Formats: sequence, C-alpha cells, structure tokens
Amino acid sequence: MEIIARNAVKPMVSPFAAQINLVFQIVILAVLFASMGALKKKRDYSLHGSAMMIAAMLNAFSFIWVMGPSLLNLEQLVVDKPLNIISVATMAHAILGAIAEILAIWIVVSWRLRSSTKYCVRKRRIMRVTMVLWLIALFSGILLYAFLYVI
Repeated sequence: MEIIARNAVKPMVSPFAAQINLVFQIVILAVLFASMGALKKKRDYSLHGSAMMIAAMLNAFSFIWVMGPSLLNLEQLVVDKPLNIISVATMAHAILGAIAEILAIWIVVSWRLRSSTKYCVRKRRIMRVTMVLWLIALFSGILLYAFLYVI
C-alpha cells in the first residue's frame, strides 16, 4: 500500500472540527458501553433503548457535520489511488460505518423503545454484529484521522 504525504490530501473539514468529532465519537462509545453495563446490571431495556437511540442520532449528526463532507472531499483520491492507505481507511470507515449506522437506526426504530424484552431479545445477535461493525468503523476512523491530521 502506498502512503502519500498528508499535505497532498486536503480534508474538507478543519482539524479542529475533526478533533471535536473524534472526541464526540469517543463519547458515543462511552454511552454505548455505559448503556450495555446498565442493561446487564439493572435490566432496564427502556433506558438501554433510549441510550442507543441517542447514540445513533449523535452518530448521524456527526456524519452530516464532519464525516460526510470529508468523504466527499476524499472521493477523488479514492478513485485515483484506490490502494493508497488513506483510500483504504476511508472506504473501510465509510462502508462499515454506514452499515453500522443503518443497522443501529433499524434496531432502534423496529424496537420503538418498548419495555417488553421480546422485541429486543430476538435482535441480540444483530445488535452484537452492529456493535462490532461500529467498533471497526471507529478504529478505521481513528486511523483516518491520524493519517489526515497527525502523521
């Protein structure tokens, strides 16, 4: 894989906005883990569903504010140099993040924050897959941030 100079790639968002978004994503991760911990201790499915809805909406906001514009700006690099490490990290982050976000919204909407566990227990496996996809997308996003703003 080829690595190009950071100054050859100009992300559409400012380094400050990207840094805020990185912190924002880590806060979302903390909300996810806190919600999962509370669910295991208190069995409060309604609280868990509400926290997941908030996390999914915050992530959607983050996409609209920072990640979408950055992706659009990196489009030409991805097309011209698809095996570049920044292109690979961009595509991994975009594809896995989009799948995780779509699944998260689908889970929250289909559950509709019901207190009955019968609606959510059936989706436990897809919830775990969504979490793994989101974690991989988060990791690839951190790598992308490092390539674009740090390294």
